[in-house]
Amino acid sequence: MPKKPADERPQFFLMSQGWNIAIAILVLVLLGHWMDEKFHTAYLFTAAGALLGVLYSLYEIWRMLK
Repeated sequence: MPKKPADERPQFFLMSQGWNIAIAILVLVLLGHWMDEKFHTAYLFTAAGALLGVLYSLYEIWRMLK
């Protein structure tokens, strides 16, 4: 039985999209945490990074489904 090309296997596409979303949120949260330590703020930038990461992820999901 021949293997299907990667573009014909939607589960791998969805897994890669999940990793892209998780990495985007993680990077923005870590950037916010670094900024909180630099500017001595209490979770302000971490929360903003998490919010921006979630909004970006929702935008990517919307764009993928469009």
